[in-house]
Amino acid sequence: MYLIGDIGGTKVHLAYYDNDHVVKEEKFPSRHYKSFDEILKKFVDRPADKSCLALAGPIRNRKCQMTNLHWEIDADQIEKEYPVSKVHLINDLFAAGYGLKHLKPVDIVTLNEGVKVSGNQAIIAAGTGLGMGGLFWDGKNHRPLASEGGHADFAPRSPIEKELWDYLHKKYGHVSLERVVSGPGIEHLYWFLVERGKHEGLIGDDIPKQVIEQGLSGRSKICQEALQGFASLYGAAAGNTALQFLSTGGIYLAGGIAPKILSILKQGEFMKAFTDKGRFQELLEKIPVHVVLNEILPLLGALELCKAV
Repeated sequence: MYLIGDIGGTKVHLAYYDNDHVVKEEKFPSRHYKSFDEILKKFVDRPADKSCLALAGPIRNRKCQMTNLHWEIDADQIEKEYPVSKVHLINDLFAAGYGLKHLKPVDIVTLNEGVKVSGNQAIIAAGTGLGMGGLFWDGKNHRPLASEGGHADFAPRSPIEKELWDYLHKKYGHVSLERVVSGPGIEHLYWFLVERGKHEGLIGDDIPKQVIEQGLSGRSKICQEALQGFASLYGAAAGNTALQFLSTGGIYLAGGIAPKILSILKQGEFMKAFTDKGRFQELLEKIPVHVVLNEILPLLGALELCKAV
């Protein structure tokens, strides 16, 4: 019996598997709980021989301080307090890399066919935060690599993006890619455009959701502008990731946002920004670019790893 988990900034997805068969699974909104321990007390009800938990944060000494939650998760503590043996904490994008082999054609939408070759691959996932990971091609298999590249510096490419950088720098000091390419990034970009144009802003909760809905429906021009700008920022970040991992074998857009704004990503701003890398434009034009529609990619990878370790 395996205990598998995908622990992100907004939700926790836990499941018991007996080999490839789901025995029990449940999703928990992260904001409703003060700690991961509270969720385990509700979910864990049977022994597990192994556990792999995919976490949105760096793993050190079998512990993880979650990036977008005030939670620390400790593998040794879980083994001590619950009937769970051999707990492995893994980065969520590392897990996603292992999950790619389980995707079916229906799970993928291709933005750029490119040229199919054997080579490194990469994943970039915008959601609550911004995750990145690489897959090294060893000649026979792809071997995933964890990364915290989403917290690298945001580099403006135009005068308006420099204004956006200034706007965020006043609020946060350091301006990472995650500040602009994520769910909160959509909200940052929207309020920046509102203040810049002296428009009246949206009212209520979950501004990113409202921006996506009103932008896709055409009810709000400023929301449309925000989504177009976001697509360009996402494309530029994905292009940088493709260069950093030299992912000639393809790059995958995972996370919760890309499937929601697929029609925007297909309009061209994403790929224009993806390939706009000077002397390396031709190389990037040949890289296949795919959007992952399957929402449980890290969970599939965690199960794969659980079987292997």
